[in-house]
Amino acid sequence: MFSLYHPIDDRFELYQILTHMFIHSKSFFLHIIFNMLALLMFGGQIETLLGIKRFLIIYFLSGFFAALFQIIFNTSIIYYYLQTLNFSEIRKTLDYLIMDEEQKMNLYNYIYSPMIGSSGAISGIVGAFAKFFPEHRIFILPFPFPIAVRKAIIIFIFGSLISSIFDLAPGVAHFAHIGGIISGYLIGSVIKKTF
Repeated sequence: MFSLYHPIDDRFELYQILTHMFIHSKSFFLHIIFNMLALLMFGGQIETLLGIKRFLIIYFLSGFFAALFQIIFNTSIIYYYLQTLNFSEIRKTLDYLIMDEEQKMNLYNYIYSPMIGSSGAISGIVGAFAKFFPEHRIFILPFPFPIAVRKAIIIFIFGSLISSIFDLAPGVAHFAHIGGIISGYLIGSVIKKTF
């Protein structure tokens, strides 16, 4: 109900663009832990620097653009495989596709799995942090030494892209992470010019 469904799905509601950022899956408890850790590490400094109003602008706009980025990716996958965006045709086609069960399930997940979580919005906060503090050093696994946050986000974007292409972490909205970081960085650039 509060998860973000694909806009061409019958279950899509406009309010889901906002509500999906405030719910998480109970089966991925570590997901919310990592989100809160990132918010603690980067959010406090961004809020202190820019104030609550600009912080919330970055958070919500990044969450919106992250979702948009993921929806565009999912739409391209749907169209690539099925050559249509008509959901009634998609339902019929899925029954007759010559694919193994794993391929059908992956395609089904792109079409019907709703988005949940604040990862895109929090990734935007990290992107903004990278704009304002590019040389700030952080530890990220698997590197045993600190690296500049601007390098860390490039590694994270590359890792998300690879994970998405090779389906290394099914059920994760990798393009929402990428869209969040990029939008947060760009929004941070605009704010930095007016700040």
